[in-house]
Amino acid sequence: MNGFSKVASVILFSGFGKELTYIVPDSLADKLLVGSLVKVPLRGTMADGIVCDIKDYNSSDYSGFKLKNVYSVVGECPVLTKELFDLAKWIASYYACTVQQAVEAMLPAVVKSGKEVQRNLEIRLSENVKQSDIDALKNRAKNQYKICEYLSKNKFPILKAALCKSLNVSLSSVDALIEKNIVCQRDTELLKFAFDDDISQNEVVAAKDLPLNEQQQNALNDICAQLAQNKFKTHLLYGVTGSGKTEVYIRAMRSVLENGGSCIFMVPEISLTPQTVGRLRSKLNLSASELVVWHSNLSDGQRLQAWKSMINGSAKVAVGARSCVFAPMQNLKLIIVDEEHDTAYKQENMPRYNARDLAVYRASLNGALALLGSATPSLETLYNVQNAKYSISKMTSRVDDRAMPKIMLVDMKREKPNAIFSNILRDKVLARLDCKEQVILFLNRRGYSKLFQCPDCGYVATCPKCSVSLTWHRKEDYVMCHMCGHKEKAPQKCPNCGSLKAKWKSFGTQKVEEYISQTFPQAKVARIDADTMKKRDEYRRIFGEFRKGNIDMLVGTQMISKGLDFPKVTLVGILNADISLNMEDFRANERTYQLIVQVSGRAGRGTGGGEVIVQTMNPDAPPIQYARKDNLEDFLKEELENRMRFSYPPAKRLIRHIFRSRNPDKLAFYCEHFAKKAELELGSSVLMRGPAPAPIEKIQEYYRWHLWYFCTNVRSTVEKIMRVRNSFTFDKDIEDVLDVDPYSTI
Repeated sequence: MNGFSKVASVILFSGFGKELTYIVPDSLADKLLVGSLVKVPLRGTMADGIVCDIKDYNSSDYSGFKLKNVYSVVGECPVLTKELFDLAKWIASYYACTVQQAVEAMLPAVVKSGKEVQRNLEIRLSENVKQSDIDALKNRAKNQYKICEYLSKNKFPILKAALCKSLNVSLSSVDALIEKNIVCQRDTELLKFAFDDDISQNEVVAAKDLPLNEQQQNALNDICAQLAQNKFKTHLLYGVTGSGKTEVYIRAMRSVLENGGSCIFMVPEISLTPQTVGRLRSKLNLSASELVVWHSNLSDGQRLQAWKSMINGSAKVAVGARSCVFAPMQNLKLIIVDEEHDTAYKQENMPRYNARDLAVYRASLNGALALLGSATPSLETLYNVQNAKYSISKMTSRVDDRAMPKIMLVDMKREKPNAIFSNILRDKVLARLDCKEQVILFLNRRGYSKLFQCPDCGYVATCPKCSVSLTWHRKEDYVMCHMCGHKEKAPQKCPNCGSLKAKWKSFGTQKVEEYISQTFPQAKVARIDADTMKKRDEYRRIFGEFRKGNIDMLVGTQMISKGLDFPKVTLVGILNADISLNMEDFRANERTYQLIVQVSGRAGRGTGGGEVIVQTMNPDAPPIQYARKDNLEDFLKEELENRMRFSYPPAKRLIRHIFRSRNPDKLAFYCEHFAKKAELELGSSVLMRGPAPAPIEKIQEYYRWHLWYFCTNVRSTVEKIMRVRNSFTFDKDIEDVLDVDPYSTI
């Protein structure tokens, strides 16, 4: 015998780009499994990797090759399941990346490193210890006596290190008691679960179930009927804002848990996670280890603990944002994608996946139900419903028959130039503050001001590395590019001609916050955007304070636009509804409609009713009018007609091919030549548009062009494009990337 009978396929984390085969020594055969982290020899050094397949060794398969041994297995158990490897292979073929890139997207760095969960020593009094044994220590070993007295007053084990620090005693005193069998010691894992802390007390809701109304019960019946079939389905839960979708989710999850399955619950924003976790833990009666949190803002300890709980099956529910779609849950039966329309589910670097679509495919791998929910479903999802690919349940009224908020449009052309608040919004805010009610103000632009322009010479302050204007952050007194992060001191006069007439135009959330403080000095205001939410758990703290009524007004960007439920909010102001409408994007109308409906839905969730003031320069724009009437059906009909006319999704599938280089002339030359080659390969089955400069032509000193492919079969088209890429000789200064089903067009 050779001392081995198996070989393993290993994906390396060193960017090698393909699987390598290694011998599994008999000494490692019992420990090495699919999903195990390993160390293997590569080019004279040791490389880290993960086992993706194990098979019997057949010498004829490897004749002429000298296989090397796996050196060691890292960690006690596998970190990925076979099902997730299957998902990684599908991601690679669909999103035009390598399997390694897909696997690395699934595995956080702390898990890849092979670190183990931190351990602690706990101590308590031995069960059979006599009081006389403790009393005997009083005069001859005072520190030991102090320890025993302290432990006798505590029912639960205490961390050894914490006890020594608290009582100011040495470890040797504790060890002496352990030797005498007066105290016993236990080695335990240090549990670090997210949202299992003091702040979480503000996020827990009553565990008592609310009675479902008829529409909720019908929706739940539809969902449970599909769960009972125990096979893959995709179901859309369409419900207006405040219709009680979360309550339906909870009952569906409870049904899965009662039958031994597990669930993934996805939300688009990290800021929505605390509210969701608090509600689910109390309603489902699950501990922090049974309902785990998964998103990019966790500490390494929290990440490691959550991953271990999921992979070993102790976690029954995983809640989180985009990356939660990779949670290694056991016996997965339900994947919920709340606010399924949200663009935050799209990853904007490799692999450029859409977590909603991955949730559907992953459900198919598990014979599970993918449950998509939204008050403003994406056109792609609604198109799948129309074509009977997805089923649907509708909830068209709010719980307890609460009225939808009244939406009023304000034409800002009739207000003072550059006004932040219209007269009516200012009056409405003042009335709410007098009644001790709360207000949310939404503006999808952070910073103080967006545009520094000189009327004398026409100069505009732009980023030296990108073709975008700089944003003024007044509090810090610098201007910043929100594309590349470039910062410089804010100009006091025109840098081009020296004119003192140059001024900042437009406004962002920072300026709105300042305006509120000056106009309504009695109000307590907080701002939530990327500039203020830099500390971990800061958004949890602010939302908690807002929920308790300690904050009167909340100003923010996308973080406050969806999913949040604050019963005391009776007024919502949308300060510039035209921002998304004026974008160079075929989804501009859809995004504007969704944004207005979603932000408006934050108002009137309690008993006091709600109003929404939408400030716009284009009050007659169709998506704004449809949103005012909450008329999804007619909006869908009109928007689908436009998409079909120009072959945009969902009429066709879309792939964006982005090229970039520091040399604009070289970039244009290579793009045009590549496009000609691609056109020959793809033929008439794929419609191509471009190449042309991207709307933002330069980012981080790289010029950018793009090419669009309109197709019906993504994987076939990707395969053909990759063939052209592999045969085409790019200059070393040219980089390119494929973005399948893109959400960004800039």
